[in-house]
Amino acid sequence: MLSKILLGLLVVLVVFVLVALLIGYMISAPHYKGPVSDHFNGKTFFTPGAEQPRGLADVLRWQLNHDISEPWPAYHNDPVGNVPEARVMANADSTKLSPVRVTYVNHSTMLLQFDGLNVLTDPIYEKRVSPFSFAGPARNCPPGIRFEDLPKIDLLLLSHNHWDHLEIGTVKKLAARDKPRIICPLGVKAFLLQEGVANVTEMDWQQAVPVNTQTSVHCVPAQHFSGRGMFDRDATLWAGYVIDNKAVGKLYFAGDSGYGPHFKAIGSQFGPIRLALIPIGAYKPNWFMSPVHVNPTEAVLIHQDVRSVQSVAIHFGTFPLADDGEGEPVTDLKKALMDKGVDSALFRALKNGESANF
Repeated sequence: MLSKILLGLLVVLVVFVLVALLIGYMISAPHYKGPVSDHFNGKTFFTPGAEQPRGLADVLRWQLNHDISEPWPAYHNDPVGNVPEARVMANADSTKLSPVRVTYVNHSTMLLQFDGLNVLTDPIYEKRVSPFSFAGPARNCPPGIRFEDLPKIDLLLLSHNHWDHLEIGTVKKLAARDKPRIICPLGVKAFLLQEGVANVTEMDWQQAVPVNTQTSVHCVPAQHFSGRGMFDRDATLWAGYVIDNKAVGKLYFAGDSGYGPHFKAIGSQFGPIRLALIPIGAYKPNWFMSPVHVNPTEAVLIHQDVRSVQSVAIHFGTFPLADDGEGEPVTDLKKALMDKGVDSALFRALKNGESANF
C-alpha cells in the first residue's frame, strides 16, 4: 500500500514538473539571432563588467527570508487624473525651449507630450504583471489615466520584455487603436510580430533612428536582464532611450537598470538632459536587487551622472515586486535628495495620474 502511495505521489510530481516545463516553454519569447558583439555572445545578452543577476538559489533564499518593513496596504481605488491634452505644441518662438508635459500613468508607464508628439513608455493596464490572471504581483491601485482617456499615441518605447514592462495585451490594444511606431531593443520585435503587432523598429545600444524631421531616438545601455518564461533568459536585449528633439532638447527614459558606469557615459554623450525618467522602486533586499534595480540613493546619483536638469521618478508604488513598501521609495528618495544636497523640486515623484509641465 505504501509503495502504491509513493508511486502515485511520484507520478503527480512528474506530471507537475512536465506541465510547469511546458508552460515555461510556451510563454518564453523567441531568441534573438545576430552577430556577436561586446554585449552579445551569440546566444545571450549581458552588460559588460556588471555583476550578474541572481540565480534560482538566491531567488529561493529571498523568498524564504522576506524582510518587509512596510507591508503594502490593501488595494485602494484612487481617483484617476485629469484627461490629458490631445497635444502639447512647440513654441512659436524657436529661440526658446518648448514645453514638455509628463504624466505618470503607473509603474514605468509615462506619457510624454512635446512638439506635437505623444510618447508612451512601457505601457501596462492589466491587473497583474504575470503570465497568469490568477497569480503573480497584482496592482495596488488603478492606472492614473484611464486607457480610453489616453491621447493618440505616436511613439511607443519598450525598454525590455519583462511582464511588468511589456504587457502584450496593452500593447496590442494601443497598436489597434493608434497604430503607433513601436521602438524596442534587439530581439523583442520577433515576439511582437508573433503577437500580430506591426510598425516595430528594434535597436541595439548606440543606434539612433529618426522619428520625424525634429526628433530622433537613441538606444542607450542599461544594466538588467530579460525573459518571459523558463527558456529565454537574456535571449533579448534591454535598454534605455534618449529622445532628442530640436524644440525641447534631450529627454531620457532609463527603463529598468541596476547602477553602473553607463549612466556617466550617457551623461557625457548626451548631457545636459532636460528631463530624465529614473526608476526608484523594487530595491529591497539590496543584496538581491542591486544588480538589476537601483535604490533611491543611486537614483539621485543617476540624476547627477546623466546631468539631468529635471528628473521624475518611475517604477514605484503600483506593483509589490520587492520588499520595499508602497510609499518607501518616495520617502527614501526625499532622504537621499537631502543627503546629497539636491533640491527636491529637481527630482519629483508624481502621483498616479499626476501631470507636470517642464
